[in-house]
Amino acid sequence: MIRRKGKPALAALVVASAAVAAYWYWSPFLALRAMQSAAREQDAPSFNAHVDYPKLRASLKQQLALLVGEKIAPDKPLAAFGAMMGAALADQLVDAMVRPETVMRAMQSGRFGHQDGAPDASRAQNVQDPQPKWDWVRVGSDKLVAYRQDGSAEGGGKKVEVVFERSGFANWKLTALRLPSLQR
Repeated sequence: MIRRKGKPALAALVVASAAVAAYWYWSPFLALRAMQSAAREQDAPSFNAHVDYPKLRASLKQQLALLVGEKIAPDKPLAAFGAMMGAALADQLVDAMVRPETVMRAMQSGRFGHQDGAPDASRAQNVQDPQPKWDWVRVGSDKLVAYRQDGSAEGGGKKVEVVFERSGFANWKLTALRLPSLQR
């Protein structure tokens, strides 16, 4: 009799463990879907819950600093001054550009920054776009890199990559945007 009571409890424990493991594994995809939905509905508070803006800004500033460093030849006069000025300008540009509406637009369109046309026109276009398809690569257990797959060859096939990192057990945050012009 005692053995019979243990089997259902063990089965329930196995099922519960499998459910928790499945949720843990699929949690970044659930976060990506929630972000897509919030972006489509222009729901900034829900979208912001999935974004770590300080890490996102730091990532973009680092990418731009590397680009500026590559463009300025170190043997030219005043190159160090130009690099310093470029880095300061890049910091201000990133701080001004990384806002919920621009990050939401990047999630919808696969591009970051100004798009052709008025902001209202691009917002209306994005709302009418079908649900974008995303491809992803898991990097270890704490990072996911996603990029929009829409079949276009714009930019030589390179698109904005969005990087999510785990924060806690199954909470994922957008921490980086890898821009096509800065990808190697």
